[in-house]
Amino acid sequence: MRSRYPSLVVTLGLVLGAPLTSIAQTTVTRSVQTTGARDRARAPYNVGLENMHAEAWDEAVKSFRSAIEIDPTFEMAFYMLGRANMGQKKYADAIGAYEKCRDLYRAQVGRQFTNAQERQRDRETRLREIDEVIRSYQASPQTLQIQDAIRQLQNQRRELDEALKRGNTTMTLETSVPAYVSTSLGSAYFRSGRLQDAEREYKAAIAADAKAGEAYSNLAVVYMETGRIGDAEKSVKLAEKVGFKVHPQLKEDIKNRRKAGSL
Repeated sequence: MRSRYPSLVVTLGLVLGAPLTSIAQTTVTRSVQTTGARDRARAPYNVGLENMHAEAWDEAVKSFRSAIEIDPTFEMAFYMLGRANMGQKKYADAIGAYEKCRDLYRAQVGRQFTNAQERQRDRETRLREIDEVIRSYQASPQTLQIQDAIRQLQNQRRELDEALKRGNTTMTLETSVPAYVSTSLGSAYFRSGRLQDAEREYKAAIAADAKAGEAYSNLAVVYMETGRIGDAEKSVKLAEKVGFKVHPQLKEDIKNRRKAGSL
């Protein structure tokens, strides 16, 4: 499905050739061996980030897949793999990558650490990975959508940093699917014409981050396309309330749909 609105286009325009082990069926545990795998996977992952900057989508896909082969629990490698696939308009592959990223985050909720050192190391690794993605976004043209994604990443980073500074207050991992992951997955669904799935993910993004302006705006598009004009209008207002600049064409289209419905 094509979109006329940059709020969707940026996310949508932002690999899974061979089948990978089902993450949903894998118990996620990070032992010393897994930590070593993550360290080894970082080299091809960083090459993939450089390829993304150059919009060398094929090479980026290869690099992120290489990272995943080394560490099948590398959430951000799956996320960036999804972005690379979106750049190639391979929406089905992008959905597969984003879903695996989402499922990895879900699988880690409530995970118990064996000791304080393991917990601290896990959070430090996550902080480093978030910083890498933030730098990747900062190297892109600073549209409102990119700025919103950076804000979401910085929020996640702040929460992790605060948890890290609190020290050994808990041995249980408290996490959720980041809003930017749900927003990206929703946009891949939208491009594939799966509006119900897109709606679910946009709502998940908002539940994770009440200030996810792009998710509100994209949700307004879904509402409009499915004939729920009142909900579309409310979603636009919520997007603007959190400071997101909704595309004027979207507001005009919703207005015209409202007029057409009253005839």
